Formats: sequence, structure tokens, C-alpha cells
Amino acid sequence: MFLPQKVEFVLPLIPNIEKENIAAYCTLIGCLAVRRIRFRLLSGARAAKVVVLLGLMVPTFTVLTNLDPVFTGVQVKQALSPKDTLSMTLQFVFTLVPFVLAALLVKDFKDGVKILRLLAIAGLIYSPLMLIEVLLSPQLHTWIYGFFPHAFDQQIRFGGYRPVVFMGHGLIVANFTVAVLIAITALFKIRQKILFIPNVIYLFYGFFLLLVCKSVGAWLLGFLGLTLLVFFPSRLSMLIAFILACTVFLYPVLAIFDYIPRESLLDLAETFGSDRAASLEFRFNHEEIMLAHGKDKLLFGWGGWDRNRIDGAVTDGYWIIIFTQFGLLGYLVYFGLPMLAVMNGKKEGARSRSPLEKQVSAAFCVLIAMLMIDQIPNASQHSWVFFLYGAATGLFASKREAAFSKGGSHAKKHRKHQSISHISGEQVSREYGWIEK
Repeated sequence: MFLPQKVEFVLPLIPNIEKENIAAYCTLIGCLAVRRIRFRLLSGARAAKVVVLLGLMVPTFTVLTNLDPVFTGVQVKQALSPKDTLSMTLQFVFTLVPFVLAALLVKDFKDGVKILRLLAIAGLIYSPLMLIEVLLSPQLHTWIYGFFPHAFDQQIRFGGYRPVVFMGHGLIVANFTVAVLIAITALFKIRQKILFIPNVIYLFYGFFLLLVCKSVGAWLLGFLGLTLLVFFPSRLSMLIAFILACTVFLYPVLAIFDYIPRESLLDLAETFGSDRAASLEFRFNHEEIMLAHGKDKLLFGWGGWDRNRIDGAVTDGYWIIIFTQFGLLGYLVYFGLPMLAVMNGKKEGARSRSPLEKQVSAAFCVLIAMLMIDQIPNASQHSWVFFLYGAATGLFASKREAAFSKGGSHAKKHRKHQSISHISGEQVSREYGWIEK
């Protein structure tokens, strides 16, 4: 959250050490070497394990189908070599370190609540810096590290500035704020204290932070997430989150067959100003150029060295980057993991008799669905996002594993949950021992 953008230590073969992975590396060393936590690869999450193993094989097929140079409009891009198989596989491995760590460490709903609380606190810690940049312009990265990491004019919206802090772009901060607001909303709903003052104050403050981010897409996602958790029954909110996640998961297929309602989306963007509609149309146009290029290597993609990029095209969305680089199978890996987490969360939330567990399940389903949606127009799937995907995977996998292993005791717990199903969220929290005295 505080390290500089575009600063890295270049290493041979393995991904360079930079802010996105250094925390994951340190945590991995701390868990395995210091605490000596027993490593288990996605125990209980068999489908996710299969997807991860598939991801380890995709780079090999990508390299084997890209052994020739390619001309992308202005220059010829080099062919891939066997050495690229190793580097691309290691890139995938290190990208998923936060995911695997979270799946390993999050074991029950207590841990799930801790994740939501830590996410909310992280947003509260960051918020004063955000407000400083809203008032004075995004200068903190320049003041501390001596340079600005992106185009400054893109941080001016609606007659003012949107915060960038140390995340590189205002859109990334806005996406982070959406996640923080959803976490605060979930804790408000299940009556779990964040810090010292009532949660309702944090809820209004989180909504205010989202507004000052001045991002229309984040406004829509944040408002939708808040509405689903506060005003909808948990079962219905999980169903809607599942439908939204499925839509994102199937987005390449929908785009290939031209089922994306672009004109309707442009009309919606027009209500927020002609500049917002022009920005969205720009993304659609360049997305179509990249999509046509990606269809030539439909299954395994074009690989690295900018082979996936048509010269002059702007790739904003994470989905089109993954699709053109690793094809449909690579997309299945990167977007299949959060899709499985939402699907399992919906199943476990529907089975549970505990109102609190239902709400926590709904919170993670909605949170992940909103993060997935943001990967269509933007590229915000950073290490902390993978960590949240892994946390949900571990949470729901552990619940299924416990249900399978305990057998009869599971039925006994269900009877206990039935007996308290009419009790308020706070009383259920006390039943679990989750309210701090």
C-alpha cells in the first residue's frame, strides 16, 4: 500500500521483485520457515486445485504454439523459446502465491470475519492520504519517491482530483475503496465491531470515500454491493453475485459472438457525461481490435514479449490482456478461480442454518463478484485481489471439508443452528464468541 510504483529488482527467469509480490514472498517465508505452517495445496478445494494445475501447463502449450515471429502492425515481435516456458510458468506460480497463502490460512468463518475487518481497517488507514490528494492533487508519490507513476491528466475528473496515493492510478484506488466499502457494509450487517466507534459511522464514511474517488464504474459497483448486502436477503444477494460472476467468466465467449450490449452501456455512460461515454467507447473500440487478434490464437494465446498486443492498441481490461496472452484456457484459470469461490460460497451459504454464516458467505460472494466485474474495463487484479480470492476459496473449502469429516457431529451442529436461527446477528455472534468484550 505504501511502496512505490514502477520500482523493481530485476532477476533472471523469475519475476522481478516489486511492490506487488514482495509482501507475498515475505509472507510465504514467514509462514513456511518461521511459523512452520504445514503447506497443503488447496486442500478440500479440488476444483480449484485442478484449475491451478491446469494453469501450470498452459504456458507450455502457449510457447509450443508460438515458435514463430509475429508482425503486429508496426514491428515484428520475436518468437517464443523453451526458456520462456520456464519464465512464464514461474510468473504464474508467483502470481498465485497470495491466493494459495490465503486459502491455506483462512480456515473458518472467524478467519473470514478477520479478513473483512482487516480490509476495512486498511481502508481507514489509507483514507487520510486519499483525502489529502483530493484536496491538494495527487502528489504524495512525487513528494516521497520523486516521480509520478502515470498520466496526471487521467486523475482529473468532475472538476477535481481523484486520489492515487501509492497505487499508481486513481482507478486502482477506487476499486480498493469498493472492496473496503463492501467489507464495512458486511461488518455493519453482522454487527462485528471494526474499531472504536459505531459501524454506521464507518459505513457513511466509506461511502463518502467512494464518492471522492470520482470513478463512475466504482460508484456503480460500490452502490450495487452495498445495496445487495443491506437490502437483499443473503440468499438472493448470493444468487445475484453468482449470476454476475458467471457473466464475467463467460465474457470472452459473449464478446466473440457479439452478445455484449455495447450500445446500451454507452447510453448508460452518457448519463454521467459525454466524456465518460467517449472513454467507454474508446475502450470498446480497442478491445475489438485486440479481440480479433486474440481469436487467431484462441486456445493458448500469443504469449509474452508484447506478442499479444497490436501496435497502437490500448489494453485497459485485465480480461483482454489474459485472453490475448494465454487464450481461453489461460482465461479459464485466472477467472475460473474466483468463479469457483463464488459458486462454492453460494452453495455453502444456502446450506448453512446460521444467519451469521449466511451473511459472511454473501459478503464474500458479492465482494468477489464486484472485483471480477472491474477486470472487464480495468486491470486491477493485483496481489491483494488474489489474496481475497484465496481467502474465499479457503473459507468455503474448509467448511465443506469439516462437514465431510465430522459426519454425525455436523448434523448436531445443524440442530444447534436451527435452535438459534431466530436469534439476532449480535446474539449469534456471542454464541460463536466473536464479539469482543
